[in-house]
Amino acid sequence: MTRTWPDDWEARKRGDSCFFCGDLSVRSFHSGRASEAILERNGIAKGHVAVVFRGRHVADFTDLSPSELTDYSQDIQVVAQAIERVFSPCHVNYLLLGNSVPHLHMHVVPRYLDDPAPERPLPWAPSPVPDELFAEQFQRLREAASSLRPK
Repeated sequence: MTRTWPDDWEARKRGDSCFFCGDLSVRSFHSGRASEAILERNGIAKGHVAVVFRGRHVADFTDLSPSELTDYSQDIQVVAQAIERVFSPCHVNYLLLGNSVPHLHMHVVPRYLDDPAPERPLPWAPSPVPDELFAEQFQRLREAASSLRPK
């Protein structure tokens, strides 16, 4: 067998030098019970958000305790509701990958009637959001999320 994953993969999974283990609150538009919601500066769609698990390094969804799972799931729901309120997508995709950053985070990706891949996943082709537009979207998401509570 020829190894195809990076040589430092096991260290990344342990959390060695994990960027997401740092303080993300300054970049977050919503601090939930178990996560920080980060609007992607280079998103694959308008309003693409990463909901990053906070509190300890967790590489995989299966490593959550039942109470962490409940809190994290409710955080994702609030973020998705904020995205729906701000951007009015026709659908929302939830992507749990961790292929390059093995710290639990859910990509919440709004879909639009004019997007390039109807009925299929969007291609992973991030594009930068201009600073002024990013700031406006960030503020609108912050306001929407602050008025929402998990169902």
